Amino acid sequence: MTSIDAVRRLEPISSLPADHINELVAQSRLESLEPGLPVLHNGKPDHQAIYLLRGDIEVHLDKDKRQVISAGSPEALHPIITEEALCATSAVTASRVTILRVDAELLNRLLTWAQIAVPEEAVVMTEGRIISVNKSSWLKTMLKSATFRNLPPTNLEELLHRLEPILVNAGQVIIRQGDQGDYFYMIDDGTALVTHNPDDDEDSIVMAELNKGATFGEAALLTDNPRNATVSMMSDGVLLRLSKEDFNKLLRAPTLEWLDFAAASARINEGAAWIDVRLASEYRHAHLPGALNIPMPSLHRMARELDRKRRYICYCQTGIRSAAAAFVLKQYGLNASALSDGLRYVDAGLLERG
Repeated sequence: MTSIDAVRRLEPISSLPADHINELVAQSRLESLEPGLPVLHNGKPDHQAIYLLRGDIEVHLDKDKRQVISAGSPEALHPIITEEALCATSAVTASRVTILRVDAELLNRLLTWAQIAVPEEAVVMTEGRIISVNKSSWLKTMLKSATFRNLPPTNLEELLHRLEPILVNAGQVIIRQGDQGDYFYMIDDGTALVTHNPDDDEDSIVMAELNKGATFGEAALLTDNPRNATVSMMSDGVLLRLSKEDFNKLLRAPTLEWLDFAAASARINEGAAWIDVRLASEYRHAHLPGALNIPMPSLHRMARELDRKRRYICYCQTGIRSAAAAFVLKQYGLNASALSDGLRYVDAGLLERG
C-alpha cells in the first residue's frame, strides 16, 4: 500500500476531499525508524499528529501501564499521539516502523475549510462580458497560498463573496508605479510581470513573474503610499480583486503579527533574523546588528532565496513598510512578523552604522 493510499484511510483525514489530502501529504513527513527508538522529539510532539503506518509502537501511558499499537489496528487509524491529547508519557518503536508526521494545525485548518459552503459555479458580468466563475476552484487556489491559509474560516467565506473576477488581456497594465492603491489582486488564470523603475527613466527592472495563485498590490494598501511597482499581464487571464476596505478588514488584520522590541529580540536570540526593509542609504546610516537589508522593491525577488525554516522579523523606521514586507513574505510561505513602531523607540546605542 502506498503512503497516499494509507493516508486516505486515516481519521479524521478520510473526511477530507482528495485535493486537501494531497496538500496535507505534500506538507507531511514520512519517516522510518529502527526498533528501540523514541517517536517523540525531545519528548514533545512539536505541533504534530503522529500516525503509525507500519510496524509496532509501545506507548507508555504512565509508569505502570503500557500498550503496544500495531499498524492496521483500529487504534492506528487515529493519531497515536497529538499535542492536544498527549496522554502518553513516551512512545518507543517495538519493531521497524513507518510513521507519518502531520502538521496538526494544517490538518485542523483543512478540516475547517472542507466544511465551508462554496457556491456552485455561477455566471457573472465583468468588463461588459459574461464569464463563468467557479468559487470552488478559487478556494483550492487559496488553500495553496500562505496569504490565505491562516485566515479564520469566517473571513475566508466572506472573501469568496467579496472577490470580484475581472478579465484581463496580454500587455494590459493592472497597477502602475506611482499610482494610489485601490485594489488587492490574486491571479486566477494567466501570468503577470512585476517591474520597478528606480529613477523614473525608460529602463525598468524586472522584479518577479507571477503565476496562478500569486497575489499583488498589497504594499500600497498597507502603507497608504503610491504603488512601488508596475504589474502588467504577460498573457490573457482572469484576476480576482478585493477593494482596499475589504482587504484591510478581511486580510490585513488577521494575518499580520506585530512584535514589540523585547519580544522580537527574544526571537532573534532563538535564531530568527532581522530584515531591514528600508532603502540602502537608510540602512547604512543606522541598522540593527546582523540585519539583512532587503528594500521593499526587491522583496518579491529576494523572498525566494530566504530560508523557509527560519523566522524573519521585518522592520523599518515606523512599522508601516515592515507591515507590508511581512505580508509579502507570508505569500511565499515564510514565517514573518513586523516590529511594531519600527526603530522609533529603539535605543540608538543598539544600532550599527555603515
